[in-house]
Amino acid sequence: MAETEPSAPTYPDLSTQDRTPPAEIPSTQTEDDLWKKEKHDELVKIEDEIDTLRQVLTAKEREASELRKLLGLTPLGILKADINKIQSSQAYKKTVETLKSAEQATASAFSSLGSSMSMKFSEMKNSPTYKSFEEKVEGVGSTIMAKVSGTPRETPAATPDETPQAPITQQPHAGDDLPM
Repeated sequence: MAETEPSAPTYPDLSTQDRTPPAEIPSTQTEDDLWKKEKHDELVKIEDEIDTLRQVLTAKEREASELRKLLGLTPLGILKADINKIQSSQAYKKTVETLKSAEQATASAFSSLGSSMSMKFSEMKNSPTYKSFEEKVEGVGSTIMAKVSGTPRETPAATPDETPQAPITQQPHAGDDLPM
């Protein structure tokens, strides 16, 4: 006795349906009513087909889910299999290879940029202009610190005609006479 397969559900044959563009809108009232009824009937038919397709899709998804359970396939297992499939593809391998070479090129570029900048800073720091500027900044900085802290800056000893200034110990008041 030959085994018989379970009867497969029948689906509407959508390939033979009329695919003509919609007709132009009629000009008279009776033609308009007839045209609207025709289009309404067509809409009802299409919505019925959509409902049928949804039911078929739901049934197929349920059947696929039951088969996965019978085979012991879990969502995590399916995901792992998909990832393995992607990682073994040529496109993935080529992408990884390209990214590795881009990483090496970028690292090399940043390394040479860093050493180039370091060398330029060293050259700049040793230039006479930078040294002159550095000395001026140090002089101004030590003068400000001396005035703020009240200790005299290391200056050459005062000559007999010069009177040494007393260190500043407090803030001047608004009424004080200040030299300008």
